[in-house]
Amino acid sequence: MATLLTPADKQELESLSDGYFYDILQYIQDFISDGIEEKRFTKDEAEHDLEIALWVSYACNNIDEYEYYYMSTKWLADVEDQAGGCGVWYYRYSCALMYCGKLKQALHYAEKGVQEEPGYPWGWLQLAKLRSHFGDQAGALKANETGLALVPGDYEFLRQEEELKEGCTLEQLLNHYIYEDDDRDLHNGLLDDTEKLNAIAGVVLDKEKLRQIKSTLHLSNWAADLPYCSCLLPYEGRTITGVFEMNEAAVSKLDLDWLQETVSSLPDLAKLQQPENKQALTQVIFYRNQSIELVFGQPQQNLFHAPRQKCK
Repeated sequence: MATLLTPADKQELESLSDGYFYDILQYIQDFISDGIEEKRFTKDEAEHDLEIALWVSYACNNIDEYEYYYMSTKWLADVEDQAGGCGVWYYRYSCALMYCGKLKQALHYAEKGVQEEPGYPWGWLQLAKLRSHFGDQAGALKANETGLALVPGDYEFLRQEEELKEGCTLEQLLNHYIYEDDDRDLHNGLLDDTEKLNAIAGVVLDKEKLRQIKSTLHLSNWAADLPYCSCLLPYEGRTITGVFEMNEAAVSKLDLDWLQETVSSLPDLAKLQQPENKQALTQVIFYRNQSIELVFGQPQQNLFHAPRQKCK
């Protein structure tokens, strides 16, 4: 597989692969910036390099946050034309799509992945989850069995087999860590599960709950998953921009009572936070931890909130 990465670059990335996921992304960013500046390659060439995309997706998927899964989908989509026979590409793309709430697409790529490289075990692990979610229990167990045969005794496959037989939901199947000791600590309450539950909240959309949120708050001009959700929200005889820094699936898990109380308290909150220049409230940003941010400006500036890139 031809790549812009040199043997030295690959060695450095391998040295970071055991948990230094932000460092991997920084290394790739610096590698591309330096290469472009030195005219060794173009930005388009770097973004169309399969091995670079696989390293980016490896880091992003392991960070296990919605924004990074979204980044992973973008990088992997750009190299789909090179993915033939590469089970790891299909596995990572399916996982990233799943955590972005794109479950039908995730299933499609999981199915195709095990056809492209049937000897890659983790593609079967992913396929079993998604088949189960879409009601194919027999197919899910068969996929799990096929993967287990490739890595006999593997903890993930054995644990998942039991949960598939119990009829666990996709969200329950995902609420685990790879290694048995870490997984045990998670379920014994010894580890903080906030970030994991936040990621899982973005997987399965509750369509009725989302409908209730939109109806109750009288939201209009809804735009979803770009990567966040935005809308217009009624406020004191006009509309302001509402931004939910999450995808639709995660929005559908928000507490409706909290949303109603928060929206009704906006006038009072705006008075407390209004800047000295008396600019009006133009935007409210809702976060996953049930906090908000108010943005002030000229009333006619009812602008779409550009999602901020998270960099670490």
